[in-house]
Amino acid sequence: MRRPCMQNDVIEKIITAIRRSGVFLFLSASVILAVWLSSCKSSVSDADIAAIVFPDSNVSYGKQVEPLFLRGCALPSCHDSYTKADGISLETYQDAMDRVGIIVPKHPELSILQKSIDGTDPTNPRMPLNLSPLNSNQIHGIRQWILEGAQNN
Repeated sequence: MRRPCMQNDVIEKIITAIRRSGVFLFLSASVILAVWLSSCKSSVSDADIAAIVFPDSNVSYGKQVEPLFLRGCALPSCHDSYTKADGISLETYQDAMDRVGIIVPKHPELSILQKSIDGTDPTNPRMPLNLSPLNSNQIHGIRQWILEGAQNN
């Protein structure tokens, strides 16, 4: 599944062009970069995230969890594999499981992820940051997926 915005390569190319060019190109590239970034932020809406519905049991990473992570978490400047805000990437299953304590299979009460989306972790802000909170179905769905062993299914 593709992320909503894939601009990291483009940004790197713009920065390289800026370094090799004069002031005119720098100003032009700055305007292009600003437009590019603003269009990315608006490409993910609360409706995109709200459209992801979890079943009561047998939660699938590929059908429910991964789409939710990609639309609400693994965004540029957040928990994508390039930025890794707070050292956390949720872009792939392996990324999500690599950091000890983020997801503790069968133990949502010990999982930093669950506490962060519940808003019950006093040391971290509620996630997703700068977006509407996940709905109760999604919060319960992530909890159920973790209870079921946080499988890559």
